[in-house]
Amino acid sequence: MRWLRLIPDILMNGTAYGVLNFLIHKPTPLDEERTWRFITSREAPLRTFLREAWPPSFLRRLLLRAKQFQDAALGIRAHYDVSNEFYKLFLDPKFMFYSCADHIRGDETLVEAQTNKANHLLGLIDPKPGEKIAELGCGWASMLRHIERHTGDRENLTGFTLSKEQAAYIKEHYGYNVRLENFVEAEYPREHYDKIYSIAAWEAIRPQENPIILKKVYDALKPGGRFVMHFFCRLTPRLPAAITVAQLFFPGHVPASYPELVKEFERAGFRITHTSCHDYRTTLRQWFDAMVARREEALRIVGVETYNRYVVFFPASYKYFDDRTGVLFRFVLRKPPIA
Repeated sequence: MRWLRLIPDILMNGTAYGVLNFLIHKPTPLDEERTWRFITSREAPLRTFLREAWPPSFLRRLLLRAKQFQDAALGIRAHYDVSNEFYKLFLDPKFMFYSCADHIRGDETLVEAQTNKANHLLGLIDPKPGEKIAELGCGWASMLRHIERHTGDRENLTGFTLSKEQAAYIKEHYGYNVRLENFVEAEYPREHYDKIYSIAAWEAIRPQENPIILKKVYDALKPGGRFVMHFFCRLTPRLPAAITVAQLFFPGHVPASYPELVKEFERAGFRITHTSCHDYRTTLRQWFDAMVARREEALRIVGVETYNRYVVFFPASYKYFDDRTGVLFRFVLRKPPIA
């Protein structure tokens, strides 16, 4: 069955998509280190050409347009509603952040690096007791908990998620006000929030949705309020072949490009007061190593196919950033105060 699917996959979605999907559907667990080396190694020019040349850009756009007719929630749930216990195997135990950590020295443990990230974001958000704060895409409430520890204020925190698994986990363990709702489609009270932030959720926003959600966020903030974003995006408007590969892991999603996003921020009325870029690669390798170290538990929890999917996903993501196809950014956007 795998061999019968390989050629149609390559013809329709490209060489990289076909080969990676072939690996994912191996009926036995992949050789993890061999898979990592195969996907992340520097390529011969011919292999690079084959990976990037097909499908051509016009066909990529048609394929992605077709996928975007599906409900956006399906792509999120396909990735996140795997198993909370599975994610616990490789995420840091302190926060359970499923987003890029900050390796400042370069030799930090995952917990140390995620603490660096949490503290940097805390400084950008600058939460105060009594402020109404919302997180768009709240994961397992990692940052909500960090903010509560800093301010002592729980009642004014709100999270949004599309993952039923995450919402149930947060309700059971922390009791935050979490809305199981697509934050693009949600309605927000006007000038209600002092701060809004998003960590590793903006990647799921379809490019045509950016003007919609940015206007909603702008209107929901009080004058002088801030919107903090942590996300990765493409560096150029060109659609790389890697976008089709991403459909294996996040069906229907297409990260926007940096130039397009900056224009949308300004059109919405925001002032950009902070921009920084960060390196995702070490975090991805640490997650991969942690998952592989607990291979038998992972296989028991999610089975061979899902395990193989993540054995492929982490090095494929590493390759995406190593090639500089995408970069992780942090922005602080301010809504101007009333003059």
